[in-house]
Amino acid sequence: MKFFNKQRSKLMAGKKINKYLKYAFGEIILVVLGILIAVGINNWNQRKQLNAKSKDLKNQVIAELKSDITTIANYQKKIDTIQQRFLKILGKEYDETMTKRSDFIASLLFEPNVMNLDDTVINLIDNANLNDSKASKTLLNLSSSYKSHTQIVEDLEQLIFSKMNENLKEIEQTQSWYTDFITDFNCANECIEFLLHDERHKARMASLRFLEVNVYGQTLKTMRVSLQQYLDELEIE
Repeated sequence: MKFFNKQRSKLMAGKKINKYLKYAFGEIILVVLGILIAVGINNWNQRKQLNAKSKDLKNQVIAELKSDITTIANYQKKIDTIQQRFLKILGKEYDETMTKRSDFIASLLFEPNVMNLDDTVINLIDNANLNDSKASKTLLNLSSSYKSHTQIVEDLEQLIFSKMNENLKEIEQTQSWYTDFITDFNCANECIEFLLHDERHKARMASLRFLEVNVYGQTLKTMRVSLQQYLDELEIE
């Protein structure tokens, strides 16, 4: 800067205006170029940091995806057991090895057979600042797919809860043994006879089986396939 100031003073002192203007113009160009270079370096650093964060996010999402897919797969195995319990109540052929639990009737009446998935993947993606890579676009599509699937799953779970409440309410209002059953979990002969042979109760349980095994189970299967497709895409991007 001292050199530039000295040269500027010489030109002004010698009244060499044209040369001074050219010099000033050149000096302005140098300053602008310096600013542009500084901005370019800053943008490059920001892109580098964003790319690194996006890569870390992708790895986090991949880990969560694998965990959720495993959770769904394990629950699908549980659905096989639930199916056999329903078949036993409904008087259909069933696998005895999967219905050894002594309280299997109570489990179908009181235990909501649903799977709980958290919102980790959705929150990770929605709260992130993504770059414009193909992987980032896949992550955004994944978030939308997750929201769609989880909404359907949650709606079905509410329907299952409602159906279970209706079943219990019907028993509460019509069966004298309900008090002992709900208080002490004591199901005497009259209780067992009703739960296994009453046709109206079996019809209600058949509807509940359809919701839990067929509709809910198929919904989870569809979700699992979709998540696996996104996982495969992210692992190669």
